[in-house]
Amino acid sequence: METPNFNKENMAFNKSAIKMSFDALSTINGQAAVASDFFLAATPAVPEEGKKVVSVLFKESQKVLDSLKTNMEKSLELDWTAKNAPVKNLEMMETFCKDAFGHVDEIKKETKTLFEKATKSLPKEAKTLVETWNESVNNSFEFFQSYVFKNFEFTKKAMADASFFTPAPEPRTAK
Repeated sequence: METPNFNKENMAFNKSAIKMSFDALSTINGQAAVASDFFLAATPAVPEEGKKVVSVLFKESQKVLDSLKTNMEKSLELDWTAKNAPVKNLEMMETFCKDAFGHVDEIKKETKTLFEKATKSLPKEAKTLVETWNESVNNSFEFFQSYVFKNFEFTKKAMADASFFTPAPEPRTAK
């Protein structure tokens, strides 16, 4: 088997495997959402706000899966022999992270009113504890998000510095 054919067949296999994997994950996510809705509907002790939060989480997780699939497919389309391939891949990873963090922000927005309704009837002491816990989780996530973006900045700088110091390849001579 010739190398170019092998490479094409290998890429086709990888693309197919990724597509099938993401299709399977989407199906599992959809079925888990349906099962959760079924079980939550059968459980009267769960408040309506809690049921809506679960629904929002499944909806946004599907968007994240779709975004990840798109970015993986774009990554497979890269010419990995090109000089700028690592930079392009880093840009795709950064785009995916921005998309994923955007979905988290959407979850926080959509669940904020649900959170307020759910905690309205709590005693003052319990409400304070729940609010403190929620703020702590959100602050930790924001710290993590800033850490990720600072790492992207650092990596871009390191890649630029490394390419500055990398010597050009010597031309090959025919034998």
